[in-house]
Amino acid sequence: MLLTGDSTGSICLNDKVINAKTTSENINLNLGRNDVFEQSDLSVNSGTLGFVNGIAQEQVMQSLNINGHINLAVDVDLQNKKMDTLPDNVVLSNDAWISVNRLNLLSDASNELTGIKFASDSYKSKVDYNGANPLAYSPIYKYEVSYNPDDGFFSFLKGGANSGNPSDNFNPSVLTAPVAQLAGLYTTQLQTFNYAFQHADNYMNVPHYERNAAKNINKYALSSSLVGDVGVFSPIFSKTYEKGFWVKPYVSFESVPLNNGPKVNNVNYGTLIGYDSELTPIAKGFERVLTGYVGYNGASQRFSGIDSFQNGGLLGGTVTLYKGNFFNATTLSGGASAGSNSTMYGNENFTMLFSGIGNKTGYNIEFFDGKLIFQPSFLMSYTFLNTFDYTNAAGVSIKSDPLNVIQLAPGVKIIANTDNGWQPYLAVSMIWNLLDESRVTADNIRLPEMSIDPYVQYGVGLQKRVKDNFVAYGQAMIQNGGRNGISLSCGLKWLVGKVER
Repeated sequence: MLLTGDSTGSICLNDKVINAKTTSENINLNLGRNDVFEQSDLSVNSGTLGFVNGIAQEQVMQSLNINGHINLAVDVDLQNKKMDTLPDNVVLSNDAWISVNRLNLLSDASNELTGIKFASDSYKSKVDYNGANPLAYSPIYKYEVSYNPDDGFFSFLKGGANSGNPSDNFNPSVLTAPVAQLAGLYTTQLQTFNYAFQHADNYMNVPHYERNAAKNINKYALSSSLVGDVGVFSPIFSKTYEKGFWVKPYVSFESVPLNNGPKVNNVNYGTLIGYDSELTPIAKGFERVLTGYVGYNGASQRFSGIDSFQNGGLLGGTVTLYKGNFFNATTLSGGASAGSNSTMYGNENFTMLFSGIGNKTGYNIEFFDGKLIFQPSFLMSYTFLNTFDYTNAAGVSIKSDPLNVIQLAPGVKIIANTDNGWQPYLAVSMIWNLLDESRVTADNIRLPEMSIDPYVQYGVGLQKRVKDNFVAYGQAMIQNGGRNGISLSCGLKWLVGKVER
């Protein structure tokens, strides 16, 4: 029986071949059990011979003849120091050569360095290892692999990385949980904190005398700080404090070099839709606005051949207080996200929950009657993230402790109010993430604790009132440090009710 092809075809034999003389040429032949040719003869002249079936054991054949240069794929059980081996009665011709090009690691070694006998003295010098690189992957670790033709042993060095980054010692497929937590869901929650303070972002871009004029319209004529300069209708602001709906889509493209983790290419995107109440006076000269919002959020990460995706939704509310040039806004939000990973073992799914509270405080320092505003601010937030335990596509149990992260973000914004109603601004802030070290295990093996290093965020924005009832804006922010990339957002607020001048 001749099995032949063009080097791309594959044949898998899972039952015994009885009383046959079989020749394999230029195909990928895999044996689903170790005794397929126990009662038959096999000759392999070229192509690939595979014993990958999830069990590391010696092959049993009536006879095996290797007559040319072939590739070999084998299972390896590091825990029990066993691997698939050729039968004792194998015969190699003078020009035969065996290149082991695939090692399917079934388990992890107990020791840092593990040696396993593969070839007998009769052909140990006719074997080499030519995998895609000197690394082989178990479901949890990476191993640096070498073959010694002097003794016929394969050596497996656990980890095998000399980079100084502990995550480089692990199979990337077990790193998806901490990566999705930090680079995915946590950065998505930070976007919510960036964009949930819609009313304050619009309202405090406007000079103090304009805000007072709008609140007291039809009550009395308001003069500015310059004596005799009577307030008139401004194209910048006309009853912007009125209740209204708003929408903010956003997207960011970034590289996140996680501390003790991989460098992740991350994209997150979403849309927040909210409603602001009227500006309402309360005690001691303060005024209040209540905001409710819902949102869709998504993120995707790519690193080391892994693709991870999350999609979910959130619900939140904000209370914003004003007094003169001072503002303080507190937002509370929570939601859920469904995630999926694509790894070398296949696809897997997981579920995440998140919630958080953020507070932003700021003060306007005005120059030139509010044509230039200097606005220092401080944003502080707390985020809770929980990834439910799951079993990945390789059968490894992934367990994650909840993350409780605190963010500190002092910043400053410089706003210009032009005569034609355009409001360009510059903004810069410094972000620190505290207590954000991930705590994840894979089959009870502790993975490296990853975190996001501090980073600076700076950029420009532009806001303008459009046709009285609309306020539109666009913004581009650049991150450098623990996050490197750009975040883009735009927004539109639709004022509800009569607009007065």
